[in-house]
Amino acid sequence: MDLFFSDLLYLILFSISLPIVMLIIYSRKSSNPNLPPGTLGWPVIGETLEFALACQRGNPAKFVKDRMNKYSPQVFKTSLLEANMAVICGASGNKFLFSNEDKLVVSWWQRLMKKILCFPSVFDETLVRDNFKPPTFLPQFLKPESLQHYIAVMDSMAGEHIKIYWSPRGEVKVFPMAKKYSFTLAFRVFMSIADPRYVEMIYHPFQILTQGFLSVPIDIPGTAFNRALKASKFIHGELLEIIRKRKMELEQKGESAPRDLLSHMLSSLHENGDVKSEMEISTQVSCLLFATHHTASSVITFM
Repeated sequence: MDLFFSDLLYLILFSISLPIVMLIIYSRKSSNPNLPPGTLGWPVIGETLEFALACQRGNPAKFVKDRMNKYSPQVFKTSLLEANMAVICGASGNKFLFSNEDKLVVSWWQRLMKKILCFPSVFDETLVRDNFKPPTFLPQFLKPESLQHYIAVMDSMAGEHIKIYWSPRGEVKVFPMAKKYSFTLAFRVFMSIADPRYVEMIYHPFQILTQGFLSVPIDIPGTAFNRALKASKFIHGELLEIIRKRKMELEQKGESAPRDLLSHMLSSLHENGDVKSEMEISTQVSCLLFATHHTASSVITFM
């Protein structure tokens, strides 16, 4: 019995002392006078829980506004999803970021997002930014003169979407509907896939995938992170089938095969002349679908 209480005492002392030691080490590492005002929150998790709660309540902007009021309206530091970061705010901040890309700032994807979005064999390579660039031909593909060929498609799909999902309802939640519309449109424009049942089959696991971005990165059954990884595996499996089918069409039909974004990806090369792997293309398509699922949908919602 005495041995039990002795072990219990040691366990209690260890449990109390470990967080204190971690806090001391963490505070020493983060005491850089050149950093902007703010807080990095708790060790490891940072302020992720506060941000996740704000998102769950439908008001992620409150997380930013509260810290702008408390620390600085221009820039503050925080830590989200295992990454320390500075949040630059306001019109001047936006101008600074967008006018200095690849000069003073570079595009960056958080490690957790990469692990969920990327094809597993591509994940380690994409930790280096140069291997995670958008397709080099993407700006040309998205130029107004190129997109004008899709105006009729966008217009007809918007009308059909409103007729099916909006008109029968007395009240419409715009953002979820905008996500469904932009996701369906992306499949049509990027890969010439117009089957609504197939798109719906991919849309549901994609919802699960995006929910994993604000999860604790613990890969055990039942966690949001584990579900997101499973959804990612399913989506990449479907994308690989689409890619292989398109490769056969390009070989057999040549110029008569669909000339969409996927065909451009399959015919483009790396800067060193190497052919892109199917896994790389699957990762790029997954990232583009994520962009339409959130960024484009947000713009549509506030129009």
